[in-house]
Amino acid sequence: MPVYIQSTNQISAQKPLSDEWFDHPVYYEDQRMPTINPDFTGHFPPLVSRRMCVLLKRAVIMSRLALKDASVEMPDAIISGTGLGCIENTEKFLHAIMENDEKFLQPTYFMQSTHNILSSTIAIDMKCHGYNNTYVHRGASFENALLDAVMQFEQKRVQNVLVGGYDELTDDYYQFFDRIGIWDFVPESSPKKKCFASEAAVSMLLGATKNKHTICEINDVGLMHKPTSEQMRQTLDAVLAKAGCGLSDIDAVLTGLSTHAENDRVYHDVIARFFKDHPIMQYKHLFGESFSSSAIGVYVATTCLRNGRVPSFLLSDKEVDLKGVKRILVYNHYRNKSHSFILLSSCSN
Repeated sequence: MPVYIQSTNQISAQKPLSDEWFDHPVYYEDQRMPTINPDFTGHFPPLVSRRMCVLLKRAVIMSRLALKDASVEMPDAIISGTGLGCIENTEKFLHAIMENDEKFLQPTYFMQSTHNILSSTIAIDMKCHGYNNTYVHRGASFENALLDAVMQFEQKRVQNVLVGGYDELTDDYYQFFDRIGIWDFVPESSPKKKCFASEAAVSMLLGATKNKHTICEINDVGLMHKPTSEQMRQTLDAVLAKAGCGLSDIDAVLTGLSTHAENDRVYHDVIARFFKDHPIMQYKHLFGESFSSSAIGVYVATTCLRNGRVPSFLLSDKEVDLKGVKRILVYNHYRNKSHSFILLSSCSN
């Protein structure tokens, strides 16, 4: 059963709820960049807004917009992926426990510290009573959410699924991971390739039927855990076979290159083995690194397919735009443990 991306949007370090970055990207030199939030005024009643943390506001607004852009009133399922959930409220709840001697605790902080609050809040907002799930697998959370959605379509349980990837960045969270070298990005010769720590929020509506809103098709999602070279080759071949194409039919490969030595070493090795003749794309120098950055990667590939070209600033080894793009293979890994291949194909004639 085919699976199509009908709409998608992002809230990130680039202009939120917009594809303006595709023609006018914003570059950053800082080691850390927070998300640029849209204007939340008017989207929520004041009482609801005060009780809802920022990450939930992002998720709800983007989910509403995803349905609106695809002209769908109600999804059949809501599936989210998050590395740490609403970590800001988790920290507030833990700090309150220590400071107040475990007394007079705010129930709101506790409820919004649970990771499944993302999908459930979206469902409550939409009054959706269908399948609802949240995956929490650090840097592989979004891929698991996307795979679950594809499996729901294959079993013919759904016609539309709302899928998202959401994570935020707090001071404590940043400092903790900074101590173990997660943010050790090394600037390349070009300052425009420098990565940074950031946040990510992506929402997309998947559908079983191609229509006027359809952007591209998800041919397959292949997930691997600590794969050998042979296992990776077998997964890649299976993904390509399901799409009825070969490696030579792939126009570009989008990777999670970030100028972090340990992270990029894995990508360079895989590129040398499988994709040495393909244009290589990267996106984290624009959107940053986070547990949900792979969701941004799929969003970036989808936007390129919608426009039929890959801007030169997304290409790691070319200085001119790549035009006539029909198929993009998204390859990501998380700490060389969880690996994924996601093949996307354009639906335009």
